[in-house]
Amino acid sequence: MGRDVRPLEDIVLPGIVAGVFSTLALSALARLVGKCPAAPVSAVSHWIWPQEVNQTARPRARHLVTGLAIHHLMSIGWAAANAFTLAVVQESTQPCRGSRSDHLQRTVLAGAMTLAAAFSDYMVVPKRFTPGFEFHLRAPQIAAVYVAFGAGLVAPFAVEDLCHRGPRAPSR
Repeated sequence: MGRDVRPLEDIVLPGIVAGVFSTLALSALARLVGKCPAAPVSAVSHWIWPQEVNQTARPRARHLVTGLAIHHLMSIGWAAANAFTLAVVQESTQPCRGSRSDHLQRTVLAGAMTLAAAFSDYMVVPKRFTPGFEFHLRAPQIAAVYVAFGAGLVAPFAVEDLCHRGPRAPSR
């Protein structure tokens, strides 16, 4: 491959950031609609305990920990798919890391990967393996969670670019 995928920088970090951004969005939106802030992410634990999904409205610690673990592992998985897809795309187009073309490709691909994740989560996988957010939030709130996820896929690279650019000279 022309562009190497850096495991920590290109997969783990964006996956964790996307997981954190989407978890924060889940909590804030749940609170906004009058639900327990931990309920939507705890609902993911229905993968392990399907009979207890109704208990996630007031989740136990095991629901929260399991839901967070699954959510963040899946976020890292989608970040890996994003990183390897980006490597293939960039192999054919050869943009410089940090260039305007690189940023555009990262942003467009993160958006496409987010749509693929949402489509997969709610249209492809069996009901048993949906994220479970739908037990506590409506479609517009879930869409906002996926937007936060997509922003998390791109955020580490935007911060990295800002750090490498350095301070701008003051304009006169």
